[in-house]
Amino acid sequence: MDISTTRRRRVQALIKERSLTLKAFADLIDRSQGQVSAIAGASAHKGIGNSLARHIENCLGLPRGHLDQPLHDENASVLTTTSRRLPVLGQASAGMVMENIEEADVSEFVVAPGPTGPRAFALRIEGISMEPRFKEGDKIVIDPDLEWKSGDFVYAMRVSDNSGTFKQVRAEGDELYLCATNPSFEPRYTRMDGEWTIVGKARWRVEDL
Repeated sequence: MDISTTRRRRVQALIKERSLTLKAFADLIDRSQGQVSAIAGASAHKGIGNSLARHIENCLGLPRGHLDQPLHDENASVLTTTSRRLPVLGQASAGMVMENIEEADVSEFVVAPGPTGPRAFALRIEGISMEPRFKEGDKIVIDPDLEWKSGDFVYAMRVSDNSGTFKQVRAEGDELYLCATNPSFEPRYTRMDGEWTIVGKARWRVEDL
């Protein structure tokens, strides 16, 4: 499931949970009823971009990144068996490659060690930022169809250039940070502003024997 669909379903669920009309929701987020109908109505046809997603979260008092998390019942329907072959993607380029994975030149695959969603891939760790727990060359299964929370290890993408990084996400008050576990790595903390979005949560480590 792509991020646009996830955000739309999240917003539609919020409107239903809070017993709001589209007009009432539009008033809450200071947008026109027509715009809200286009992104969350019965015939929604427009996606919710990063800027609007963060704006909605702020207006509704939700944690940053809340709209990017799949609903619980969606998770249950997307898990597959362990026999899937997952593409192994480089840490820096995974965000760009996964946009068009079918046409990408992927030379390495691994077998999923457990259940995964349909968009899961194996991320090859680069650098020393996550030592000692994760070392360069480790292959970590990233699953975009899992919910994440503060303390989880995630793959995050910078929207401006689709470059990515593997870090631990931590919440400090209303802010989210991408954190390196290596205490000597700089910068150890990167604040998640509108430039960053979390692509998926780390689920498994694939080990070569």
